[in-house]
Amino acid sequence: MRRLASALLALGLLVAAPAAAFAHDVLERTNPADGTTVARLPGSVVLTFSEAPLAIGAQVVVTGPSGPVSSGTPTIAGRDVTQAIAPTAPGGDYTVSYRITSDDGHPVAGSFSFHATIGLDGSTATAGAAVPVKPASTSDDAQGSLLVPILLTIVGTLVLLGVGGFLVLRGREADRG
Repeated sequence: MRRLASALLALGLLVAAPAAAFAHDVLERTNPADGTTVARLPGSVVLTFSEAPLAIGAQVVVTGPSGPVSSGTPTIAGRDVTQAIAPTAPGGDYTVSYRITSDDGHPVAGSFSFHATIGLDGSTATAGAAVPVKPASTSDDAQGSLLVPILLTIVGTLVLLGVGGFLVLRGREADRG
């Protein structure tokens, strides 16, 4: 009985111990970098995340002065998500909006911008208004996603400790009688 109680207590401590972080993937860098000016528009944009995102539902939309210029679907290789740009894209201000599925299964979305002096089609940029950058909002999602694991950990720990305590007391009664 004591061994069973010890095993249950150890299991309870394992459940109560902090598990792997329940954090979403974070956009670490982009190419072109956010807010920069490039001499010539690249053939693709690359987003590098803190962890390898899942391919499920990956979306990257590159929008320039003439509208969306994304070409095909984004490709994922490790932590990098690459989106090709149409060869007819002109120079100008560009916004890249993304939505990927984090390796923990939650969506991560955001956007960044850059300016290209010359487009892939050789055209020069026209003067335009600066494009504001919208940071990804993950604080509400992160708090909501942590609530369930925390509650399950607390309830599971209490149940295991209760069962372990019951078995210890029962074992003491058995030793007396």
